[in-house]
Amino acid sequence: MAHPLFRREPSHRLVGIPLLARPCVLCGLRSQSGALCRFCRHALATPAQDLRCPRCALALPPLALLACPDCGAGQLSLQATVAGFDYEHPGDMLIHAFKISRRLEMAAVLAELMVQQWRRHGPVLNAACRVIPVPSQRSALHRRGFNPAAVLARRVAHSLGLSARLHIVVAQPRLEQAQKTLGRQARRQAMLGAFSVRESLQGHDVLLVDDVLTTGTTLDALARACRSVGAQSVYALVAARAPWRLKVF
Repeated sequence: MAHPLFRREPSHRLVGIPLLARPCVLCGLRSQSGALCRFCRHALATPAQDLRCPRCALALPPLALLACPDCGAGQLSLQATVAGFDYEHPGDMLIHAFKISRRLEMAAVLAELMVQQWRRHGPVLNAACRVIPVPSQRSALHRRGFNPAAVLARRVAHSLGLSARLHIVVAQPRLEQAQKTLGRQARRQAMLGAFSVRESLQGHDVLLVDDVLTTGTTLDALARACRSVGAQSVYALVAARAPWRLKVF
């Protein structure tokens, strides 16, 4: 039997569906379990967290004995990172619908998946923790009209009962150039000082929020900026984590 994500239900079979059922946002089939049907929720299920790097959330092969190939050298300034799912089918469809097609209703679905994974695998956050989104590049903000990370951060903060600080980070103009034209190591170096934080975080832990984590250089730079104004532990929660084969070097 074909997975519902890859087939459409014949229209004659939809007769008599209870009014409480609604279409799954991914496959379009009826769902009585919220915005995602149980099949798509299963498809989005991430591997067990012990098969991921706890610092950058990179999915690792079973029985991996070597250090994480992404942050094994200890270059990532995060205590822990949790991802809602991996950036591959079908999860990439949610990200695309949210960011590219501007379907802002997807934010609720993404934030729900993110918070679920954080509650399962993330550390307990104290009430003083600040939720901070990664700022959008200027061109992306102009093109979309919104910052995806900020939309997610607002929902995540509300669900976790934390305070969101949506506009305290300023991105320097070189951020966009570094992300588009440089290789991985050069980008990491260029990102140093790419952000400035306009509020003291003295005595506060920080939860950074972004839509997709690819190489981690952006989150690393923002974590460093938060530490420079007094932040203690810095964590990250992302909607999707790019698998190793999709990473940019």
